[in-house]
Amino acid sequence: MVPDSVEMVSDSIESMCPRCGTFHAGGVFGEACFQARRLARTCARCGLLHEDYDLAARILHDLDKFDCQIYIPDVDKLVMNGNNIMVPDHIMKTLDDQLKMKQDDEQLKMKHRFKKRKMMQIASMEEPNQDQETSNCFD
Repeated sequence: MVPDSVEMVSDSIESMCPRCGTFHAGGVFGEACFQARRLARTCARCGLLHEDYDLAARILHDLDKFDCQIYIPDVDKLVMNGNNIMVPDHIMKTLDDQLKMKQDDEQLKMKHRFKKRKMMQIASMEEPNQDQETSNCFD
């Protein structure tokens, strides 16, 4: 027996997703929901999803988050190689210089802390301990 009409499978019906607030098929935890949420978080300026590049920015240049205004000053000249951003040499040099200055500053702070701690240790050794009673040999 052949049915008169074909019912649509629930995976092919687009409906408002309670998770991401967009219209897509495939349910709440499907690939369509993942892609819709991903698309909703892309940057309006560069079209990239910044969180994809946060880890590289942290490891390579000690930045908390990827900032397209730093890495891609001119979006019209953006060059990609797959998922990799081809950052111009002058931008890389600027970022490397900033990282070196930050590292030098951290080393200077560590040296200052070490000197301060050492001075405190020397000062504590020179001060007599007032808790101890002084003995008088003429008693």
